[in-house]
Amino acid sequence: MITRRDLVRAVSRERRVADWVVSERVQELAIVDELRGLVRRETRTRLGLVLHVDSALGRGTARVAIDATEGTASTVVLRALSLATAAVGPTWKSVPPAAPARVDVIDPALVKTNLEEAAHAIVKFNRDGATVRSRGTVLREQVEIQAKSGFREAWAASELRVDALVIAGERSLELVREARKLGDLIDAQRSDSMPQAVTTALTDLRSLESAGATPRATGSDELDLVLATDAMLHGDGLGVWNVFAVQADAALERQGLTRYRIGAPIVPGATQVAEPLTISSDGAIDHALRSAPVGEEGDAIRKFVLVDRGVSAGLALTMREAALRGRDPNGGIRNLVIGPGLWDGAPVRRTIEIRRLRALSIDRYTGNASLEIALAFDDGKAFTGGTVRLDLIAALSRARRKVADKQQVLRRGAYIGPPAVLIERVELLS
Repeated sequence: MITRRDLVRAVSRERRVADWVVSERVQELAIVDELRGLVRRETRTRLGLVLHVDSALGRGTARVAIDATEGTASTVVLRALSLATAAVGPTWKSVPPAAPARVDVIDPALVKTNLEEAAHAIVKFNRDGATVRSRGTVLREQVEIQAKSGFREAWAASELRVDALVIAGERSLELVREARKLGDLIDAQRSDSMPQAVTTALTDLRSLESAGATPRATGSDELDLVLATDAMLHGDGLGVWNVFAVQADAALERQGLTRYRIGAPIVPGATQVAEPLTISSDGAIDHALRSAPVGEEGDAIRKFVLVDRGVSAGLALTMREAALRGRDPNGGIRNLVIGPGLWDGAPVRRTIEIRRLRALSIDRYTGNASLEIALAFDDGKAFTGGTVRLDLIAALSRARRKVADKQQVLRRGAYIGPPAVLIERVELLS
């Protein structure tokens, strides 16, 4: 059994190590799986080591994550040393640690709650005749970061996840929801309620039963495209907005592999549209999914702007990239906050509303994307199939962003922003 102290002692004895950061996560986990009839509790300790080695050729870095039961502290350090020595890159010096972000990432309701009860609560909602098979996971952890410089920080965190299979007839839909707080997944005031995500999934499944073929569009047709929430955030992440997270990769930008450069419009004319796009990364939002006081390398989390009214304004800076640029690190991409829009949801011309995608493929360098439709509506008529190909950066830069009800933005996982977007003049391929 390796402890954080063992790992610190072992790495401190190695004179070849220029700098290091050790992290420890003591985790309590509860899982309730309806499909397999499983209820499980476990306690585990996860350790992480970020190690830097300096040589005449530059600096090499290794990142190792292990379970506390794997091997010994000395073998972990030796393996990291071997990896770092083989990964030498440009010379850089570690940035002095900054003050951690002031953020709360543990649900007060889970501080002393039985985690098994919480896991049951997020899967035992009212089904109202629906067929749903859910798996609930509740995690509570104590995190501690320690660096060679003497920097230390500790905090408590919670994380909940529900994986659900919603079944109607011969069709089914998979749902994944993640949050820091129990109240973000269930309505504690109404135990008889069905989660909105499940209700929406059932409605979509019934629409699929009567869905027709992909409508044909003539060359003169000008189609607008509405990406509803589930289509916009397809996959287990940021969905279509992930294209901007990739473009903010500082390593790619330094190598000249990104679509645009800092200080330039993300596409020509991006600053002249009616609703210029603004995107920021904020890891200091209380109880947001990717919030934390510091990162795994001991770098303080900071809010920064990726796109400011259509202009590229910032990059995700790791410790290495920040040092190479003479800047302060900001913790990388965390919770992505999209600026509000003014679109009221009213269609302008013939509009296709995409509710769900079968697949989303984005080229990380060009931003070109292919959207494979699972369920969409044309003038209220459901259809399935078809493809939309977009220059996603250009499309989202001019997209109309929907105003949320009561001026409240959508908050799902690491996304905070409008619940839908309208992209004008697209081509639908059968």
